[in-house]
Amino acid sequence: MKPTRIATMLGSTAVLTVSQMVTSIAWAQDAGTGTAADVTVLDTILVSGEKISRSLQETASSVEIITGEDLETRPDEENVQSAIQDVPNVYYPGTAGVAPIIRGQDTQGPNTGAVAFYSGTVPRASINIDGHYQTYFETVFGATSIWDVDQIEVFRGPQTTSQGANSIAGAIIVKTKDPTFTPEGALQAEYGSYNTHRVSGMLSGPLSSQLAARVALDYYGRDTFIDYINSSFTDDETNLDIMSFNGRAKLLYTPDAIPGLTAKLTYATAQNNQPTYEAATVQPYDRLENSQANVPSFYSRSHTGIADLSYEFENGIVVSNVTQYTDLEVKRSVETGGNGDATIDQQNWSNETLVNFGTQDSTFSGVAGLYAAHTQSDETLLLPFNGSPDFEDSKTNLGVFTEIDYRISDAWTLTGGLRFESDRIKRTGLSSTVAPRPVDFDYDETFNALLPKIALAYNITPDVTVGGLVNRGFNPGGVAFDFLNGQALPFKAETSWNYEIFGRANLLDDKLFVSANLFYTDYHDSQRYFQTVLPGSSVTQLLTLNAERAHAYGLEVAMSYQVLDNLRVNANAGVLQSEISEFDTLPSVEGNEFGKAPGYMLGFGVDWSVLENLTLSANVEHFDGYFSDDLNTPAFQVDPYTIANARATYQVHDHFQLYGYVNNIFDERVPTYLENRPGVASFATMTAPRMFGIGAKATF
Repeated sequence: MKPTRIATMLGSTAVLTVSQMVTSIAWAQDAGTGTAADVTVLDTILVSGEKISRSLQETASSVEIITGEDLETRPDEENVQSAIQDVPNVYYPGTAGVAPIIRGQDTQGPNTGAVAFYSGTVPRASINIDGHYQTYFETVFGATSIWDVDQIEVFRGPQTTSQGANSIAGAIIVKTKDPTFTPEGALQAEYGSYNTHRVSGMLSGPLSSQLAARVALDYYGRDTFIDYINSSFTDDETNLDIMSFNGRAKLLYTPDAIPGLTAKLTYATAQNNQPTYEAATVQPYDRLENSQANVPSFYSRSHTGIADLSYEFENGIVVSNVTQYTDLEVKRSVETGGNGDATIDQQNWSNETLVNFGTQDSTFSGVAGLYAAHTQSDETLLLPFNGSPDFEDSKTNLGVFTEIDYRISDAWTLTGGLRFESDRIKRTGLSSTVAPRPVDFDYDETFNALLPKIALAYNITPDVTVGGLVNRGFNPGGVAFDFLNGQALPFKAETSWNYEIFGRANLLDDKLFVSANLFYTDYHDSQRYFQTVLPGSSVTQLLTLNAERAHAYGLEVAMSYQVLDNLRVNANAGVLQSEISEFDTLPSVEGNEFGKAPGYMLGFGVDWSVLENLTLSANVEHFDGYFSDDLNTPAFQVDPYTIANARATYQVHDHFQLYGYVNNIFDERVPTYLENRPGVASFATMTAPRMFGIGAKATF
């Protein structure tokens, strides 16, 4: 929980950001009576990730909203990972080459590492930026900047009814700011530990009375915190420092001749570089030393174009269409060149058409939509022996869906949704003789699913709401590569049924906000990734297998209390219990908990406006221990750990701010993931050590 967040949104709960809470509970005490003289009403926060614009009051899914105003109070946050890593039951087990674990589900997908290259994979959570759904390599080896972002919506639990395939664990929706017809701009610069450096800029304004433009640029970099001590270590071909550049240009057109029409054109480009991991291999791990002779690095470059059209009819019906195209290039570099270098050239296009009807006051409101997407990848791995594997991978997605809110009365609201999803997964190519024999991949399967959703909410009072939700999750199947036996092994689609009870309460004249979300998710044919010795063999294999049954259940709860006009405290917790309950292929795993899934997460934070222009913030986060793998290997068990952070911001005047921060105050250097790696005695990805930084931000 970051120090600038007022609270968390769980279930259908609405949570306020710092700036919003200060605005909505701006009590001016009358000197003579001590009574409230003025209260500013909070603007309604809308959630759009489910394709319907709903208030948080009406949203049944487990979602946390981080608004642009919230992010402006956290200028040192560099990307989506840092912005959401405190969300309960959302966990990042590393600083590079990772995707979030949402409710115990690894969102990078069923195939990882080398298996991801040979077999192909897709994320388990949708990360959508202005209409572009990120692919595996963008999710795991990219960095989504939060500079000039309008809103981030973090959904936990299956979102396949609204988002389609690859969102069985959840969805992260990022909306960047649109052009304005009032001129505005911003500049920011930052420097900190490990040569952390960041420069950002934004400029927005009208080009005419009907056309506006916006340009935003953000560059971030730092040195790796790992010390490579091998005397033979080389990095001539690789770059193990972290770099991220994001650029975006938007045009907004609102023609006077066609009232109701809005047209928006976006061009975005991104470049990212990072090591495959930041890991220690020498004990004690807290020295952050690595004895490997080399570590691969990943560089990616993408260009994205998005055309967004919307037309609102006089009767309130809105028809919208978003078309996007992305060209992505990924390079994996190793020492020496040609000994495992890889290139991925990928093109992705998608089109989504929506028809929205009704308003928040209508008896019926909802959406009907059609979504289509295609991703084509050419993937080559360079090996120094007997040829190099070369694959072509294509994924075609089609979704037809609808969702309707029926307001039965002022107290009761019923929501029903249904999606037909069809996903074709095709992978062809020839593996190298890294296996006993080359394998000719010729996988072509189509997976169809019906994905229902139903929710019921009851307003006990205008300030207290409870409800329930049932929905189905789905992720298509695929193929895994059996290195030992030299064969392609297909795995089934996975499905889930998700059951949730949620509630919220605004108490003490809106000074205290409490929310809770209770869930149970039942998985069928759960896709589990293993590094294990299978029955009948003596060699470690990397495979994705289906566990017939698995389940996870838990609780997410949050509290925010405005103690004084200038003092706020907040706390949250995520509790998770998981189990692989039926696994015919590996019966010894039955009864194990999911890997990389902390049993609980606790957070506490305070924001104190010491002076009118000086704010001090601090927070502490505690993570329960967990196993690194589904095998629950005792040697790979991660111990509980605690991270504390602090920030100070000083508003010199209305348009200039200075800030400083220290992350990981007590320098907790602990493993977040453990495994065996060839050529090293031990391997542990690590928490980032203590880091200081200072920065300045100017607006005009």
